[in-house]
Amino acid sequence: MSLYTDYDHYNTPLGPDGTPYEYFEALRDEAVQTDKAIGWSEIYGGFWVVTGWEAMREIQHKANLFSSKGVNFPTLGTPGERPLMLAGYDEPAHSRYRRLLQIPFSPSKALEMEEYFRKDTNLLIDRFIADGEVDLVAALTQAVPGRMTAMIMGRPPEDGDRYRTWVHAIVMQVHTDPEGAAAHVRDLDEHFAELLEERRSNPGDDILSTVVHAELDGEKLNDDEIKDFFIALLIGGIDNTVHQLANMFWRLAWDKELRRQLAAKPAMWASAVDEFLRLYGPAQAGRIVNEPVTIAGVDLAAGQQIQMVHPIANRDPRQFANPDVFIAERTPNRHFALGLGIHRCLGAHLVRVEMRIVAEEFLRRIPDFELSPSRAPKWTPGQVAGMTSVPIVFPAGGSVPA
Repeated sequence: MSLYTDYDHYNTPLGPDGTPYEYFEALRDEAVQTDKAIGWSEIYGGFWVVTGWEAMREIQHKANLFSSKGVNFPTLGTPGERPLMLAGYDEPAHSRYRRLLQIPFSPSKALEMEEYFRKDTNLLIDRFIADGEVDLVAALTQAVPGRMTAMIMGRPPEDGDRYRTWVHAIVMQVHTDPEGAAAHVRDLDEHFAELLEERRSNPGDDILSTVVHAELDGEKLNDDEIKDFFIALLIGGIDNTVHQLANMFWRLAWDKELRRQLAAKPAMWASAVDEFLRLYGPAQAGRIVNEPVTIAGVDLAAGQQIQMVHPIANRDPRQFANPDVFIAERTPNRHFALGLGIHRCLGAHLVRVEMRIVAEEFLRRIPDFELSPSRAPKWTPGQVAGMTSVPIVFPAGGSVPA
């Protein structure tokens, strides 16, 4: 039986290392050997699974044929069950709203965040560097994106803890504990109402103030539109980045040679970040077929759901030489971890800066570390998947690597 048949991104088989990468590579190998870039899964009532790089590229460039209303599959628990702002919007609404945030997320604005990331990363490292052991997800990779997201909203970094809880409720808890998730969403609603009133009466230079006071076609956004932006910024800024950082540190923890390579040649980080994104990017993206179309020899019918499995397409040997090997200076590196076309990740520049700075500062302070021999890492599957626990040990106080 084909591996496509039972493909389920919320229940991916885990290999000996506790990750689904062996499974992804097996499905990739089947796709290449059978020349099959798209296959049918019977899970969730049936949907198309896209694994080929070329087919995925074509789909993302033909946005008129594939609706982003199906970007999350199954759907997230967003308030009012409205589509996720920007990611779940089609044209022309997508571009209409997106232009409000083009400047705040520009490359120059992302670089302005460098000093903040350095200071905040070191503040967090200070809390555990004397211990000699830590779960990097709990102590660092969850904290940095949440604190950063709170800060760009004009809130204290400590609010990031609450924001992470709400994101978890929307993207995961809604499927496992709907009542618990609903309680967190009510907390989110109360916080947003207070924040909205504050930004209307006392605007600052933060992103939410920009949205609150922006005008589209001469009119300000209504409360629901602003809330949708708020939630999209939470999910985009926290969920994806938490997993991306955790996956990166998981690799660094067991790959001492890679750490040495990056330490010896710091300029390599610019390209290495994209290789981490290629191999360990956490997100997948769905679409709904708008009208009958044939992609990679497969006839897709209007109304059918498709799921683009980026971690598999990013290992397609027809696009990437030695696709399962981490090549720090790989170029070109045309991966899909941050999307493509009109829906390319709005925060792509910020994510790259965040990954680089957090890794640089951590390796400067704690260059010698490894996975804990007594506690195993934990992977959590989903639409956005990755390590949710990366326990490590290291010389207390940090050290110079051998």
